[in-house]
Amino acid sequence: MKKNVSSQGICSLYLKQRGKRRFLPESVLDLSVFAAKWRTGPTPAAERKRSKPGKGEGTKVKSSHIVLATAFASALFLAPDDGEAAEWKEGMSSPKVKELQQLLKEKGFFSYPQATGYFGPITEEAVRAFQQAVHLPTTGVVDDATYAKLRAFVPTARALSVGMRGDDVKVLQQRLKQLGYFQYPQITGYFGTMTEAAVKQFQQANGLRATGKADAVTIERLRQAASQRTTATSSSSATLNIGSSGSKVSELQNNLKRLGYFTYPKITGYYGTVTADAVRRFQKDNDLPATGSVDPTTFGRIEDAVKKKTAPPAEEDRSSLYLTIGARGEEVKRVQANLKQLGYFTYPEITGYYGTVTADAVRRFQKDAKLQATGIVDDATYERLIGQAPAPKGQAPASSLDVIELIADAAELLGTPYVWGGETPEVGFDCSGFLTYVFKQQGVSLPRTVADIWSVGKPISSPAVGDIVFFETYKKGPSHAGIYIGNDQFVHSGASTGVTISQLNNPYWKARYLGAKRYY
Repeated sequence: MKKNVSSQGICSLYLKQRGKRRFLPESVLDLSVFAAKWRTGPTPAAERKRSKPGKGEGTKVKSSHIVLATAFASALFLAPDDGEAAEWKEGMSSPKVKELQQLLKEKGFFSYPQATGYFGPITEEAVRAFQQAVHLPTTGVVDDATYAKLRAFVPTARALSVGMRGDDVKVLQQRLKQLGYFQYPQITGYFGTMTEAAVKQFQQANGLRATGKADAVTIERLRQAASQRTTATSSSSATLNIGSSGSKVSELQNNLKRLGYFTYPKITGYYGTVTADAVRRFQKDNDLPATGSVDPTTFGRIEDAVKKKTAPPAEEDRSSLYLTIGARGEEVKRVQANLKQLGYFTYPEITGYYGTVTADAVRRFQKDAKLQATGIVDDATYERLIGQAPAPKGQAPASSLDVIELIADAAELLGTPYVWGGETPEVGFDCSGFLTYVFKQQGVSLPRTVADIWSVGKPISSPAVGDIVFFETYKKGPSHAGIYIGNDQFVHSGASTGVTISQLNNPYWKARYLGAKRYY
């Protein structure tokens, strides 16, 4: 009796010859119809017109069918096994891409929250970062060599986040400081909220997801940016200031114009007072020394801001909001209305047009809300402005102190010198100046003297993390205080030590302890 050979059987024959078991993509299953036609031969009507086959003829047909179907299987049914990739690249979408993203995520390169199965710019960037890290051609395309390296790759750099310490954190801070993002005067080696904010600013300026965590992609991009900045600085360390002229000044004016700072109608190529004022406003909005001159750090920050403004939204997040100079519509009206309600937008009318007045209002709001002062309404700015807008000027915000963040902020200031009357990291701290500064980072306003801080606190019998502990030192009543961090320890700014950690059960402090109070 004649046996039919199914399309699955034909494929199995071929794959057995290869000695491998392969995955067949769903996109080629329709070829089973084609294989079935080769299996069964002509239609029944045509079959009746043909003479009865002779002995052995049926076997020959069956063999030829197997050969033909095998040829199609080898050309069309072949798919990657565990060690191969079929050149996955941007625009592709499949379960295999999802597996690739999960693998990149495990190795610390894919920063998107979940594997989507779509190969967009974020996936391509992760692939490029990986290829660069393992010294492969940086194509952004996953070929066999990239896939094999990825499977075997063991990360050497850990992802960094709040609360971590070490030499790798120091390197991170040094690079962020070189690029103008890390403003703290010392390299501490501790990853606190200041470091997190600097990482977020860098990620936003470079089109990365602004998580504040330094994953493998962020660390690699940061290394590249710092290296490029070093090269650029060594090749041309000249500062632009009033009287300078040439193509560099034209480039500067173009960039400042795109950011809404340079309002002169023409690009002149001459650095005059209008250019200096524009530079000074940019520096002030971005927490740089407002000198009005462009050093390599200022120039780099301007380039980063332009890059962020012109970067297209990621494919994996097509719904992102992005309003800047020149935009019009209802969303602009809504932004202006909320800015006006909060006292930032002073123009008499809601116009629906995003001009320099709106950009300046957005910039001021962002600065007060501790966002990057770009003058551009992105998702983070819009969410804070519309959904979680700060209280109008003159009203105190509700307290929402996070004790873990509070301790992290305090720890980042360890080693800051004691300065009488000091209340900033740049100058130094006295006892109460340290307390008011750290609590202010968490939105809690304290009085300026230890005695007044004592008087407004809520008394507690036993201190918990985040409470303030008080001591009677050089005069009667509370004259010194620190933040309790657990395990009978507190962090404070001592006259002979600066910001340091001390033990409550130390004989000196134990004898002078007055009690603890809470402020949240």
